[in-house]
Amino acid sequence: MALVSDHMVGFDADTFCVTVKNMATLPELSLIMLASVGIRGDAARLEQAGFAGYLPKSVSPIQLREALCRVWANRGTQAPLVTRHTLAEAKAAISNSSLTAGIPQQSLRILLAEDNSINQKLAVRLFQKIGCEHISVAQNGKQAVEMLAHESYDLVFMDCQMPEMDGYEATAEIRTRFPNHIPIIAMTANAMQGDREKCLSAGMDDYIPKPIQPHALKDAVLKWSTVVSKTVDTAKTHDLMTDL
Repeated sequence: MALVSDHMVGFDADTFCVTVKNMATLPELSLIMLASVGIRGDAARLEQAGFAGYLPKSVSPIQLREALCRVWANRGTQAPLVTRHTLAEAKAAISNSSLTAGIPQQSLRILLAEDNSINQKLAVRLFQKIGCEHISVAQNGKQAVEMLAHESYDLVFMDCQMPEMDGYEATAEIRTRFPNHIPIIAMTANAMQGDREKCLSAGMDDYIPKPIQPHALKDAVLKWSTVVSKTVDTAKTHDLMTDL
């Protein structure tokens, strides 16, 4: 590989690249342009000329290292030009795939109890980002109890502070009314010492603080969906043995 400045005496970038590529001893040399100022259309022109990468001279050491690794991995292929934008897109794709990795393939049915409309939309978006698609929303604890009486859900994410019936009261009602234990994960913005213990003593199974972080949400879904899956498998085994 070679790093090339956009200001060279006696050569413009395009001519330099073509010249190098035509040299018998350097046909596979990968060239990366370091530009003082980016101009619209430069990336397409440099890719056409044969450059493997295009970066600003102000590139950070981390981005430069990532670009060098990507260009090296692309050698001998028809890979597109490596730029800051392609590096950012690749990192975002890896981040998103890591969020969805491990989420059970079966469609988890999740009940979200949250009274704030903005928090509802943000939470639903986060669930979708980690690969969960079947999300039902209850406006408060009372509605969550009513929805559980008519629909089957795998997990419940329960806000603690809600009107009419808060998360603690709703959890107590759920544990009293429904014999099957459904995992209830508390969500609270208090994040004070002792909150987790308060949630667990109320009958909840776990606790995540607000504002909700994607990886914390994913960890909770993975943890408790695994418990649900094992419970279902145990029930199926019991039914099978009973039939025999």
